[in-house]
Amino acid sequence: MTVLRRAGAMKRSIVAFVLALGLGFLSMGALGMLLWYPVMPVLAQFHGDPNDWHGDWVWPTIIGVGMVWSFSFLVAGWINLRLEGARIGRWPRRLAYIAVLWLGALLSWALLLSEPFRAN
Repeated sequence: MTVLRRAGAMKRSIVAFVLALGLGFLSMGALGMLLWYPVMPVLAQFHGDPNDWHGDWVWPTIIGVGMVWSFSFLVAGWINLRLEGARIGRWPRRLAYIAVLWLGALLSWALLLSEPFRAN
């Protein structure tokens, strides 16, 4: 499959990526905080409550999470394309898409909360 054909098949994921990337920046951290809640059961035990975070790293991290997470749409679209090629049904593909977006939120938060990205 050519690159243009793949891009055409992934057009919704590409549009979602562009919109989420812009929204991640323009929302001034609202998207990042919204993404905290689905992954909170996993990450809160390691990083605590965001209301207790202090320092110059907090706000850029929250904004960055929304922007980094947008790349999950491209990964989810590519996986959906592969599953469709393997003749996997619509609902399993949708569940896989949602799982990739959740995992993307988890990895985005975990990456940006890691020590190299924090000044404190």
